[in-house]
Amino acid sequence: MIAPEPLRAWQWNGAAFDRCTSIPLTDRGFRYGMSVFESLRVEGGVGEFCEQHVARLTQACADREFAADDAALRAVPELFRAAARDGFARIYVSGGDGPPTAPATQPRVFVFIEDRAAPDAEDAWELTLHDETYHAPFGGLKTANYWFNADALARARRRGCDEALLFNDRAELVSACCANVFLVHGDRLSTPARGSGARAGVVREWVVARRKVEERRLRREDVLSADEIFLTNSWVGIQPVATLEGRPLGPRAVGPKLAAEFAARR
Repeated sequence: MIAPEPLRAWQWNGAAFDRCTSIPLTDRGFRYGMSVFESLRVEGGVGEFCEQHVARLTQACADREFAADDAALRAVPELFRAAARDGFARIYVSGGDGPPTAPATQPRVFVFIEDRAAPDAEDAWELTLHDETYHAPFGGLKTANYWFNADALARARRRGCDEALLFNDRAELVSACCANVFLVHGDRLSTPARGSGARAGVVREWVVARRKVEERRLRREDVLSADEIFLTNSWVGIQPVATLEGRPLGPRAVGPKLAAEFAARR
């Protein structure tokens, strides 16, 4: 796994981060997808909401009983400053070496920063519904088991859409492939409950902290009857949706206003 120049990667050596260009084939993150991660945007050497992302990663490691190195995670902000590189970043904690049933007593920590063009603030995405059932691993933890999401997103792009909405085996809305989702019905704002498999995204929590939001179990009919839809993740921030299954949505008010507030804080 050689990292191309547009992507720079580092591995924690026990005392500091070293540049790296590969992942050991013995690593269980590579072999079995046994890793957890957080994604964030880096600008001017600063990781956006870095403290919150590190806290979520620490909790994910505790949930999966990974003996994460706290010193490595505390060193991430300084790594971003020293790298002096803007882009899309991910922090991975992998299961390290060993059989799939063994405890993760020596996880590896990797960080990468990838060159990526910033999204256009004036864009409004086209959205579709994914037909296959999505099984959110470990209650919505961000893990390397991401193939389903990538495949669903690729199918949506082939249909000329920007994203797709995923539903669990109870026909409940979970999220988009790479984002959380909010629905607007009149003056009511709702988002899928964590119990449905939604991820505890940092930008999702930013919205919930600033607006009255119902976190509840949502179904296909809730999506189809929505007046407005917008998505959130750590790269795009807040992304309004223009169409659902080719149908234009009503006047967009809540999403663009929140997007402007979020852009202003950036």
